[in-house]
Amino acid sequence: MFETHVDTLSLWVGLGTVSVAVLGVVVGLPTTAPPDATAAAATIDEVTTSPPGSVAHRRLVATEWTFDGREIRLRNDGGSATARLIRTAVPARTDGLQAVVNGEQPEAVYDSPDAFSRATRQARTADDGWRLAPDRVTVRRVVWGGTDVTIVG
Repeated sequence: MFETHVDTLSLWVGLGTVSVAVLGVVVGLPTTAPPDATAAAATIDEVTTSPPGSVAHRRLVATEWTFDGREIRLRNDGGSATARLIRTAVPARTDGLQAVVNGEQPEAVYDSPDAFSRATRQARTADDGWRLAPDRVTVRRVVWGGTDVTIVG
């Protein structure tokens, strides 16, 4: 009496259209979560507000990153994220600063406290843009010859 005819053309076309739309949404979903820039910024802030000599490591789940000393930006296939810091830090943009963040004493890398201070000032003003993200970031607070900085690399 109240039968529905499932063999009508319009029903099958509509069902096919909905199926293709659902498949498109599922295929378009990201396969990974966006990176966590807030956790990385919290790690940097923790070391910045800690005593000199403090060190911390944070795993980065990102393919690219940029760090200008005031904010960290991460991105991967899942999206991008940005987080601002409480205090500024110094990006390890040179081999010398990278050596210091990896544990070398600044006096073993730089000729004088002034050279170290100059290197940190130049690193703050340089801009590398987006670059490949390391698996983990190391943060170290260093004090030498009147220069008190937190280096991130």
